[in-house]
Amino acid sequence: MSIEPLALSMRVRTIAYDGRIALRDVALDIARGEIVGVAGHVGAGKSTLALAAAGLLGRSVPATIEGAIEHPLGGRPPAAFVFANPSTQLTELGETVEEEVAVGPENQALASAAIRARVDDALAQANATALALRIPRELSGGELQRVALASALALEAPLLVLDEPTAQLDPEAAVRFAGAVRGLRDRGVAVLLVEQNLELLASLADRVILLADGAVLATGAPRDVLGRDPPLDARLGGLRTPRAPLPERVRAEHPSLLAIEGVSAGYGDREVLHDLSLTIGAGEVVAWTGRNGAGKSTLARTIMGLVEARTGRIRLGQRDITALPVHERARLIGLVFQDPRRQLFSRTVLEETMFGPRTLGLSRAAALGQAREALAVVDLQTREAEHPGDLAPQLQRRLAIASALASRPQFLMLDEPTAGQDAEGRALIRAALELQRSRGAAAVITHDLGFAQDACDHNVTISHGHVSHIGRISLETDSFRR
Repeated sequence: MSIEPLALSMRVRTIAYDGRIALRDVALDIARGEIVGVAGHVGAGKSTLALAAAGLLGRSVPATIEGAIEHPLGGRPPAAFVFANPSTQLTELGETVEEEVAVGPENQALASAAIRARVDDALAQANATALALRIPRELSGGELQRVALASALALEAPLLVLDEPTAQLDPEAAVRFAGAVRGLRDRGVAVLLVEQNLELLASLADRVILLADGAVLATGAPRDVLGRDPPLDARLGGLRTPRAPLPERVRAEHPSLLAIEGVSAGYGDREVLHDLSLTIGAGEVVAWTGRNGAGKSTLARTIMGLVEARTGRIRLGQRDITALPVHERARLIGLVFQDPRRQLFSRTVLEETMFGPRTLGLSRAAALGQAREALAVVDLQTREAEHPGDLAPQLQRRLAIASALASRPQFLMLDEPTAGQDAEGRALIRAALELQRSRGAAAVITHDLGFAQDACDHNVTISHGHVSHIGRISLETDSFRR
C-alpha cells in the first residue's frame, strides 16, 4: 500500500491572540486525497486551527504561533480557504459571479483559456454554474456560499480548508456539496473540514479531530468520536439518533397575528415573490424552508419594509402595515439577518441590547431591565462590557437575537439563527423562541431541519416565490450517506 505525500504538517505548541492562547498542543498531518474533519463547541479553537492550516495566521490575521506549519506539496497558493461567512470571501472586483471566481486565477497570471477552464470547472463543482452571470450582491446567503467555494476551488490548491461551508446551504445543496468534496478527494486534493453539522462530518471525513477549550479532546474514526452516548462534550452534542417518521400534526387554531395577502416583491427588474399569501397565528413558531434563492429572506425583508411590496397587503393584527415605514414597523416587528455583523454597531454588548428599547422611547431603567432579560436568555449576561466585534460569530448571532428580543416585538424573524451553533447554542436559541412565542409569534428561516423539527410548530416551504407546502417538518437522517 502506497503512502500519499503530505499536503499539511502541523506541529504547534500554542497559537495566541494578544497573549490569549486559543489553541495548544496540536500535531496534525493531512495526506493528499484525505479528508480530515474538525468538530468542537463554540470557542473550542476550530477556526483558529483552520486559519493556521491555511497559512493565514500571522499574515492576514495577527497571531503568535509557537511551532511549525508546513505545506510539503507547495503550490501557488499551497492552501485555499473558504470562510464561514461568504461575504468575507468576496473581493467585489467582479461584476458577475464568473468574474468573481476568475479573480484568483487572474492573480496567478494564467492564460485566458486556462482561466476560463478553471472558472467553468469550479462553478460546476460548486453547483453554481446557473449563477455565473448573476450579480453577487443580489444572491442569497446559500448562493453566496457556493460562489465562495467556487472561488477557492478555482485556485486548484493542494489543500482546501473549509470553515462551516454548509451553514447556509439548503439540504439538497448540502448533499451536492458532500458529493463535490468526495470528488476532490478522488482528484487527490487534501481537505480540512470544520463543520458543526456532525452528520455531514461523519459521512465525509476519513477521520475527525474533536477540540475542546483549545486542545484536542479526541481523534479517530468519525462515528467513534462523534457517536458516543453520552457525547464526549455535552456542549457540542453528538450524532442525532434516527427517528421514526412523525405523524402529521394537526395545526392548532390560533388567532391570526400576521396575514400576508397576495404579495409580490423583488429587486430591480427581478421579481422574487409572486402573489404570496400566508397567515401566522399568535403563539406560533414556524419554520420557513426551501432552496437557496427561493425567496425566504426576501419575504422577511418585505415584511420588515426593507423591500417594497409591489402588490398585495401585509397585516399585523388588525393593522394594515403595507405602507408603514421601516422605523414604524420596528416597533412591531424584529428581524435578525443572516450576517449579524450588519446590525451590530454599539461599543458594548449591553449598549447594543439596550439600543432598540431606548429608540422606542423606554426609560434607561426600563431598557436596562429588558436588555438584561434578553441577554440572560441567550447566556450573554456575563459579557455586558465586551465589544460586540470581539465576540465569536456564533455569539454575535446570539447577541443580535437578544437585541431583537429586548424590543419585545409582536413578530420576530430569525434568518439562519443556528448557523455554526453547537448544541448549547441551539438550546439557547430555542429558549429565545419560546419567550417570543409567549409574546406574539416568530418565523425561523432555516435549512437546519433538525432544529426546525425540535423548535417549530410546523413548516412553510417556499418555492420560486410561492408557498408550496404547509405541514409537519420532515427530517431526513440519512441525507449524506456515502
